[in-house]
Amino acid sequence: MDPHYDTIGKTYSVTRTEDPRITQWLIKLLALEKGSSVIDIGAGTGNYSWALAEHGFNVSAVEPSQAMRQQAKPHTRLNWVASIAESLPFANDQFDGAIMTLALHHLKDWRQSISEALRVTGIGPFIIFAFDVNHKTKFWLFDYFPKLVEIDNARSPTMEDLTQFVNESLGATLKRISFPLPKDLIDHFSSADWAHPEAYLQKGFRRGISSFAKLDRQYLDQGLQNLRDDLETGRWHRKYGDLLNLEEYDQGYLFIRLCS
Repeated sequence: MDPHYDTIGKTYSVTRTEDPRITQWLIKLLALEKGSSVIDIGAGTGNYSWALAEHGFNVSAVEPSQAMRQQAKPHTRLNWVASIAESLPFANDQFDGAIMTLALHHLKDWRQSISEALRVTGIGPFIIFAFDVNHKTKFWLFDYFPKLVEIDNARSPTMEDLTQFVNESLGATLKRISFPLPKDLIDHFSSADWAHPEAYLQKGFRRGISSFAKLDRQYLDQGLQNLRDDLETGRWHRKYGDLLNLEEYDQGYLFIRLCS
């Protein structure tokens, strides 16, 4: 997992809140009974771990960053484990299912991590919430920060590579379900505020988005100034204002369901 989180993750829980619609999709795709055991791999501050525990699942949240784990809310059905996704300290078939929410692009070895997830769940299911890097390049934010595209492309597998590995190397099945982003998402990940451009001007908001921490300070400041100027002059609204008429927007985010 990305070691930056021990530094940039210290205030993650401020803006990264569990969104009930994402939780409902995770539960629907897991298709497990209450009381089932679920592992949350790359759990971060545990927002979705906690939500699944609230819905009656027994959850083991795996997260290597101490800074992230320290922000977690306790729950009687939630257990925390300090470990990396590439080497899970669990027996084969120990869990009924697994989830991974917006962590795929932080893995040092995504192939090994997926293999480990399927090992500890047996036949699965393993539900991943991620984004398609080939689709996401259309986002207006990249007009102000083009290097964000390079950062995402360098960190995340393409859907084609992921599908090929799962099908051919693991002999597993893979299903993709698109998740257009609602205008009122409360989990403020990188593209979640597509209809709220002013949010990206807030330092506290950007602290919840790991990609911004990888930008050079001068480059970041120039992009922020350009965005600020466009908002103040109305240029942003002239160029992108039609988006505000939408209730949801397809940014390439999706759920991936894997089964052996």
